[in-house]
Amino acid sequence: MHSRIPLEKEPLDGKDVVKQYDNGARYYMLPEYKYFVRKILRRGITKGRILDIGTGSGRLAIELAKTKGTDFRITGLDISGDMLELAKENAKKAGVADRIEFVLGTAADLPFTDGEFDLVMSYASLHHWIKPEDVFSECQRVAGETGAIMVRDNRRVYGNPFWEAFIWGLRLFMNKRHRDNWPGVIRSSYTLPEIRDIVKKSDLKNYGIGTDFITFDLYVEAPVKS
Repeated sequence: MHSRIPLEKEPLDGKDVVKQYDNGARYYMLPEYKYFVRKILRRGITKGRILDIGTGSGRLAIELAKTKGTDFRITGLDISGDMLELAKENAKKAGVADRIEFVLGTAADLPFTDGEFDLVMSYASLHHWIKPEDVFSECQRVAGETGAIMVRDNRRVYGNPFWEAFIWGLRLFMNKRHRDNWPGVIRSSYTLPEIRDIVKKSDLKNYGIGTDFITFDLYVEAPVKS
């Protein structure tokens, strides 16, 4: 398996850059966002305070807020002010601005109190975290003893001919920015053994780690129900 190549850690800023990102999130990621929402609902989570770490342009938070039969109060956190401005516009257009607030901040030092959230979630931002063990500890802190944690990201699969061909094929349907950037995202992601080592160093309790989206992803969830 090829070694991990970290991405640049600067926030995505600039109106053109965030707009291109949002186009990809809206057109390419929506099926996965819907899948992630179904996972949340299958855990019996239909109401309460939700924290979305690395919310980007807010598409996952919006999809969750739109879900019928739920009563969520969602906070979307990101390090990019330009991304959050676009997220606010997207939430307003979707008619869910009253259910989501967007906060500027860093995942390694969450500006929230202990046990404040019923669910802490993050989708495709794990590979950006500079000290992921610290972020997992922060997730545990703000989820407290009763909150749930659900983190999903890409899995680094380069070195496997099947997955390399799969990535090449999917890139044909992407716009230029995502076609150019996605291989770098995969290379900057983690393998399952790497994530196990990282989480062991954190304060996360009673967690599960695995793959469940055509085994192309990795996830960390807590607590694991017996």
